[in-house]
Amino acid sequence: MNNNLIFANSDTPTPGNDWLVLNDLQRLSLSKNILKLNMESYLDKIEIISAKADGQVIVRLSNIVPADERGTLLLNIEEAFKNYLDKGIVVWLEALNDKSPLRRLRGIGIKT
Repeated sequence: MNNNLIFANSDTPTPGNDWLVLNDLQRLSLSKNILKLNMESYLDKIEIISAKADGQVIVRLSNIVPADERGTLLLNIEEAFKNYLDKGIVVWLEALNDKSPLRRLRGIGIKT
């Protein structure tokens, strides 16, 4: 069996009842508090913009973060959320609009 497929059949954790019973505002507030209490050094780099019932926490980069630091930053935040909030949480970076003027001129759109 190909080693790249080792986790292909693993179950993905889903949020528990403690997360599900909260409304959107409560989840957002709780996520921001975890970031403040446990990852204070990231506060100037990350803004949490939504926390959904399905466990998706959407973040926006506040400052320019170099590409070689971005992945580690997001994984560290996700690990903190999984440890302090719920194992079913997944951190997503906010989708940005396509900045290429050539693709816009050709009418090519990228679905987000």
